[in-house]
This record gives sequence, structure tokens and C-alpha cells, in this order.
Amino acid sequence: MDAVSAYLKQLKMNREKPSLNYLQRLIQHHLSLIPYETFSKFHYFNEQGCEVPTFTQFVENLKSRGWGGTCYSLNMNFARLLEQLGFSCSFVRVLPGHAAIMVHMADRKFYVDVGYGSPITRPIELNSRPKHVLHGFGEEIIFTGRNEKEFQLERRSHGKTFVTKQIIWEPLTEEELQQDIEESYKDSNNNITMRRISAVRFQGNNCYFLRNETLKVINYRDIREYHFREPAQWISTVAEAFQLDEKGIEESLVFLADRGIYVFDEETQSEK
Repeated sequence: MDAVSAYLKQLKMNREKPSLNYLQRLIQHHLSLIPYETFSKFHYFNEQGCEVPTFTQFVENLKSRGWGGTCYSLNMNFARLLEQLGFSCSFVRVLPGHAAIMVHMADRKFYVDVGYGSPITRPIELNSRPKHVLHGFGEEIIFTGRNEKEFQLERRSHGKTFVTKQIIWEPLTEEELQQDIEESYKDSNNNITMRRISAVRFQGNNCYFLRNETLKVINYRDIREYHFREPAQWISTVAEAFQLDEKGIEESLVFLADRGIYVFDEETQSEK
């Protein structure tokens, strides 16, 4: 099976002619079936340095290990899929530290983002009006136009803003994002992604949100938190919640420990 067919199989989608409706369904399936997670980012960094996995690598590890990735891996490989399906795509910077997709359809341009770990469940035509608001899992996602080339992306929970980013609405190639990609792998105080374990998956009415040893299950009624004290139960629970292989999860603890960061007590973790 070729990589495009295998990717579509993981998405539980068939090949169709490009359309806005098809694009929206691809996005929704992607968010529910392919996780945002840092396990694969740590692995790729160890294996090949500051590079986004190739399309073939991405699909193979998606099939065999359940991996998705972080913003660059997810959005770049989703854009590669879209191109193979007949869509026209560019990339856009989202500052600080993020990148998304610009999908061109006739004379219209849509913001697409399957790599932010947030419920951006449809393509957004940013220039069509001054403000767009999405809701999901107790969160508001607000896009506000500053001018034709810049938009503010704001995430709010319970009325409080917890993330603000700036979308630079100018089309870029993969090559033009290479320095941004390299920065995303740096072990520095400004790049928390490489210093903690994170994962997000949207499944039905539940959002699974992992931050180190704490797993939250968020739905429209409540938020349940599970705090783990020892690695073995944490590894098996995370593997089940995110449909990931256990080896990559265990490797992430070693990756951080090598940098002096212990998700669990150092002695307990070494026993695992």
C-alpha cells in the first residue's frame, strides 16, 4: 500500500476530489485519530537531528507506533497529504514557535492547523471577516484580524486567555521554515517542548490532555485529572489513551532524564 493510501486508511477516509467539505472532514478525522505528542519528536531528534520526518517515515510510524507529532511534523505531513490529494498548500508562521497551513482554493485562502493540540476543527477563511470564534472542550479559539497580513490567535478557557500567538499570513515553503524547525529542537529555556512530555487527542466527546505525569480527560460536563506516581501504570494508561506503543513512551522518560529532568522520582524511574 502506498503512503497516501495508508495515511487515508489511518484517517478512515477515502480519496475524493478536493473540496471545502472534504478538507473539513479530513481535519476533523485527523484531530480525532492522530495525536499531538512529543514522544516522536524526542525519537526523531535522537535518530536524525533537527529534521521533520519524511512523508514515508511519518506514515510508517503512524501505522506501527501510533505517532503523530508536534506542529511541524503534523502540519507539514498533513500538507504533503493534501498536495497528493490535489489541494494547493503553503505554510505560515505563527509566532512564537509554531507553523500552520495555508490552503489555496480558487481565489480563497484558508487557515488549517492540525498541529496545535487544539480543536481547530475546520478551515478558517481569515480574510472573510474581522473575527472568527471556535468553541470546543471548554475552550474558545479566537482569530482577530490586525491587517491583511497579520492575525491574532487567542485561546481562552473560562474567560481567561492562556495563549496568544500572531499568524503571519504570508505563504512560505518548507525550506523557508527550516530555521524555525531547527529552533524547535533546541534544548533551551525558551523551548519548553523539548523539556516536558505533552500529548493531546480528541476522541468523541472527550479530549485527552497529558502533561508529564498528569492526564486530564476533558468533556463538556467536567474535567477528570489522574496523577501518576510510578512509571509502569502511567506508561500503560498513556499508551491506551493515545493509542501509542509503550516503547516510545518509556524512551521519553530516558530522553528527559538524560537532560536532568525527571517526570517521576529519580529512583522510582530508574527502577522501571
